[in-house]
Amino acid sequence: MCRVGRPIGFCTITLPNRDQQVALDPNTPPRDGLQYFGPGLQAGVCGVTVDRITTAHNGQLKCSLFVDGVSAEGFINMVVAVAPTSPKIETVPEAQSFEVDTKLVAHCTTKNGNPGAVLTWYMEDEPIFQGVLAPQEFQEEDQPGVTSVLTLHRSIQASDSGKRLFCEAKHIAYPEKVSKTSRQIIVNFAPQALPETTVHGLTLGRTVDVTITIRSNPLPHAYWTVDGVEIEQGLESGRYSARIPESLGNDMYNVTLTIAGLTLEDLSKTYFLRAVNRVGMQDYTVMLSSMQAEVDESSGVGIGGIIGIVLAALIVLTAVALIIVARATGRWCFREKSKSTFSSNRQIGETDHTDTCTAGDHLLPAATIEVPSTRSSSVNTSHAMFSTKTYNHPSNNYETKLYNNSALPIMLRPKNSRNADLLQASVQRNPQMSINSSIYDGSSIYSTESAGDDANQLGLPQTNRNRWIPVQQRDLLERQANLLLAGAHIRRKKETEIF
Repeated sequence: MCRVGRPIGFCTITLPNRDQQVALDPNTPPRDGLQYFGPGLQAGVCGVTVDRITTAHNGQLKCSLFVDGVSAEGFINMVVAVAPTSPKIETVPEAQSFEVDTKLVAHCTTKNGNPGAVLTWYMEDEPIFQGVLAPQEFQEEDQPGVTSVLTLHRSIQASDSGKRLFCEAKHIAYPEKVSKTSRQIIVNFAPQALPETTVHGLTLGRTVDVTITIRSNPLPHAYWTVDGVEIEQGLESGRYSARIPESLGNDMYNVTLTIAGLTLEDLSKTYFLRAVNRVGMQDYTVMLSSMQAEVDESSGVGIGGIIGIVLAALIVLTAVALIIVARATGRWCFREKSKSTFSSNRQIGETDHTDTCTAGDHLLPAATIEVPSTRSSSVNTSHAMFSTKTYNHPSNNYETKLYNNSALPIMLRPKNSRNADLLQASVQRNPQMSINSSIYDGSSIYSTESAGDDANQLGLPQTNRNRWIPVQQRDLLERQANLLLAGAHIRRKKETEIF
């Protein structure tokens, strides 16, 4: 459609690739498939309708107008989409198969397209970007459309063997918008290496097949070596038979050694395989095992680790259960913090904890007697025997304890095998009263005024020099002395009683 701002006297149109002009008039019938389009020449509009587009319409279209006897021209480019030819792959060198590390140059080409096709390389389903050059488009002589070329440079690897190289062309004029072509890549390579292989699950006494799968092209030739004896494929040696490799497709082969009557000795041997083809050779080491395949411990915890964890958990649970039962029944000894106030005097060998019971110590059940209430001097005695109330005596400044009608336990001195030298003289004594008894006369256990004015009656060992006494031993001696003093006082009282 051509437009001007004034009425048009006359207009023509010239199609691409043609020199002949066609006059357009609203009152003129169609000619060569062309017809006037628009509201009229008086409106300043000159348009054209093309009944059927062909390749002849592709190019530049010219519109000519005459206004007041003066001509004016306008131009527009018409693009007629033309489907190019299907893509074609060409390789350099042009060969049926390639050797490993060969430099492959591949061209994908489409012709006579308008516009040019968009080309892409694929290896199987994976697009290829590395080694792809910039696309090229050009118009050949005597060709109506555009030729498109996309070039690939690639180093052939063994992993490419058996795969298909695709070239995909996209164009708006293709029936399905896409056209593809492909070529299979065949690569000749030596047998590929494998790590040391172990064949599991073999049964002793039976005929077994020792098989490993290798990758090779062309077909490999196999040689087995057992105990230094080489066995070529298709041959036998004693109980051993080497079979011809079996093709699995895609350059994969099963290579098998058959052993008749598998023995323990066979399991201890190492088997060697050599695979050879015209490209090269590769050696393999094979071990045998009657066990099933082991768990791959590289990706998690193996069987050994699982067993160790389970055993550790069982041991912990058992220990916890034993401790709970022992605590509940009192059959085990546990340690608790000492109430001793002599922590500042600790020396080497002393501790803040005492045994609540010790092997060899068996305390008899305590009997009780009723005694009258009185006051007694505070001494270092067991902290768990009585509930006390303290106050300051008016006649002196030392701490006293008041007991109101307390039930005092009668205690038998335990035999302690660890301090036999200190307690030998006292372990056979009769039951004694605690120093906390109300009949205790209040004298200090370190005083010589009580218990017959003899310090040795307190149970303290005679010594000519000061020496260090452990906290536990000192506490034991103090309790022993208290018991002796209380017992002596009771005996004196009984002797003076009048019936």
